[in-house]
Amino acid sequence: MLNLAYKLEDELIVGSEVYKLNLSFDNVIRLFDMLNSSDLEDYQKPHFALLMLTGESFEKYSIEDVVLFLDEVIKEHIKNEEFNSVEYDLAGNPMPVKETEEEQEQLYSLKYDSDYIFASFLQAYNIDLIEMQGKLHWKKFNALLNGLPENTKFMEVVKIRSYKPSKHDSSEYKEHMRKLQRQYELPINDWFKRKEVNIWQKVKLK
Repeated sequence: MLNLAYKLEDELIVGSEVYKLNLSFDNVIRLFDMLNSSDLEDYQKPHFALLMLTGESFEKYSIEDVVLFLDEVIKEHIKNEEFNSVEYDLAGNPMPVKETEEEQEQLYSLKYDSDYIFASFLQAYNIDLIEMQGKLHWKKFNALLNGLPENTKFMEVVKIRSYKPSKHDSSEYKEHMRKLQRQYELPINDWFKRKEVNIWQKVKLK
């Protein structure tokens, strides 16, 4: 989350070396895209991730070190603590906490809801996210996303997906909401929705 008392320190410090991090929202989204890509082996992804974030290859470091560096960047700079106790999948999407893992569901996708997010930022903030690529910080993007008013398309869709029938709801209203949920359902094969594995743990086990 943002801390208004301090400037954003976008750096990875390794010993005496300081690496500047590119944490523009679009670069972070591309990072999650790469981490979920099937075009690369899992053991290759930490190196590519740091290359995307710093412009450096980190070839002089062992895979174990690279995994630790990436893990630090994810925890310190990319995970959003604004969602208290909410975990992020490798696509950058918050995973709501449920009573059981089986009931865990996703309310939005940075990939499939990009139109709604774009339109909502333009409506609420007069911000064109395409024009802000390479400029808007990931943490600022998340703060603005979390603060979108309820009358924006994105928040309307999130509200529909999160709807749970109540005993006070009429049968007509329940059916209406079920239709809307089917209309706005995220694709089943969306790689943002599938059960994510911890790439860093997999790499460590190799």
